[in-house]
Amino acid sequence: MKTSPAIVQLPFRRGAVEYAVGNEADQEAVYQTLLHVFHGPDRETFLGGLWEPSYKPDQRLLVKVDGRIASHVHLTNRTVRYGSVALPMNGLTWVGTLPEYRGLGFAQNLIRLADDRARTAGVPLQTATTTMPHFYKSLGWGVCGRATLGRVASRNLPTSGGDGLVEAKGGHWHVRPWRQVEISDLMGLYERQFARTTGSIVRTEDYWRWIIGRKYAHVIWVACQGEKVRGYAFVKDHRILEIATDPAHPQAMRALLGRVRAEALERAYPEVVIHAPVDHPVLDAVREGQGRIIDQDEHEGLVSLYHSPSPEKLLNAILPELHRRVKNAGLGFPQELGLNLGGNRWLIRIDARSNRLEPDKLGRRYLTASPAAFIRLVMGHVGIEKALQEDDIEAATATAVESAKVLFPRQPIWRGPLDVASA
Repeated sequence: MKTSPAIVQLPFRRGAVEYAVGNEADQEAVYQTLLHVFHGPDRETFLGGLWEPSYKPDQRLLVKVDGRIASHVHLTNRTVRYGSVALPMNGLTWVGTLPEYRGLGFAQNLIRLADDRARTAGVPLQTATTTMPHFYKSLGWGVCGRATLGRVASRNLPTSGGDGLVEAKGGHWHVRPWRQVEISDLMGLYERQFARTTGSIVRTEDYWRWIIGRKYAHVIWVACQGEKVRGYAFVKDHRILEIATDPAHPQAMRALLGRVRAEALERAYPEVVIHAPVDHPVLDAVREGQGRIIDQDEHEGLVSLYHSPSPEKLLNAILPELHRRVKNAGLGFPQELGLNLGGNRWLIRIDARSNRLEPDKLGRRYLTASPAAFIRLVMGHVGIEKALQEDDIEAATATAVESAKVLFPRQPIWRGPLDVASA
């Protein structure tokens, strides 16, 4: 019996390598590369992304080998909230390399180029959602932003569907699908609900219309008193992707959840999943319904990461928010804290009438941190006490720890499914 000859694996020939920004002529080649790497997206989804209001072809960074796209990263332009301030941010999406070109450092080099590009443009923050956090950690990225959601039995949600429910002020509630003319109502409710949520995306009207057009939800319910819209919920099957209500009308939340309950039972969904920050009032309904709150770094294999291409720009941008935190804590002025990041030193000085960041200074109270530990602390993913135990961070004095507790408290970081899906 003859044996089959062994298959000889010849070394793959790598031709001329070019790092380039994308242009309109690359569109089809980019799509084919994504199909080979990720087995998606479908063509409709890909083309829909090209209509995103801030999209430009040069937001794609490419590696071409002999003219063929071998590696790709797409940079989205967003504005993200950090307490009372808003920060420009790049999202890194569709980071991938064709199988035959892996192990050559192409994707990591593209991330480095994205870092340089953001630094030149003055963008102080980057984010990514990935199944491979280790790939980014060596480049100074830190795990930031937990997956927070509630899971509750459908039958345990509030029973009222809204129709006929009477509130003391405003009269009867009615829940129905939204209308196009109510876009400004949705925008206003989003601002009321998420204006101080770290990580939430600032949405323009064009961006709102674009994400609605992507049809991530099968229905958008609105809770109304007469023609007044008091709340909305984006629902996809048994998931509430986003829910927001007017704080002055808490009954709107009950009305929306009642309508979701009725639909879930009609469709035989045993449970409803609600995506929301951990401090969102909708999760109280999950607790009351004996449901489960999930608050963890990884969920369904996905991890959220952040990175600062320019810590100096980031610190300068958040000085007004740091001033607000010192003032709300009732501390006297001035307050100081030094930061030593890989030999780069800055002194944060918060005064009664002015705030400033002084380069090449530390003061007596300071922290020494790696880039990943820095971003996790500054964003509020970990408090200083946990950071000292688990991250690459050290405090020079006990007073430095006390200052860090006030300036960088632990807080929810949340980017909802609608924004994650649209990068």
